[in-house]
Amino acid sequence: MAAHDFAEFSWDEQADVKAVLTSRGFALIEFKITDKEDALPSEGKTTVRQVSVTRITNGKTEIYDTDHFAPWITDFDEALQAGKFDD
Repeated sequence: MAAHDFAEFSWDEQADVKAVLTSRGFALIEFKITDKEDALPSEGKTTVRQVSVTRITNGKTEIYDTDHFAPWITDFDEALQAGKFDD
């Protein structure tokens, strides 16, 4: 299992997340974003990536199943718009 902090995400993924946060009136420092990759035991080299996003002030967390460059950022944007991270 490989785990990464947001600073280790690809530069374009970081830029997209920052743009979403800015468009919704949030700052990156309000969130802890990490991912982890697990190999599927029965399928050899196939991996599953999960991105975890936690709002630091209230502990609300959402987990997004994804792969690299998948639409987790769109799902995160929709969650922000729906108020899932609000107090």
